[in-house]
Amino acid sequence: MKTIGVYRTNVESRTKAKLILEAIYRLLPGCEPSFDLEDCDKVLRVESQYHGINESKIRAVLKNYGYHMESMI
Repeated sequence: MKTIGVYRTNVESRTKAKLILEAIYRLLPGCEPSFDLEDCDKVLRVESQYHGINESKIRAVLKNYGYHMESMI
């Protein structure tokens, strides 16, 4: 069953977004994260086919880069 997490962030830099996505890939194999930086909420969307989404680990990645997130669902 697919699990989807949608989060509002304060990430604006495409370079930082790419680094964050790479860190999430490494930390949570099987997850497919993506950013929509054109959206006013700078949306981070994370999909997982095989297991739930560990929101605390994703939050820690963003915090490590100096950003924050909040759930939109």
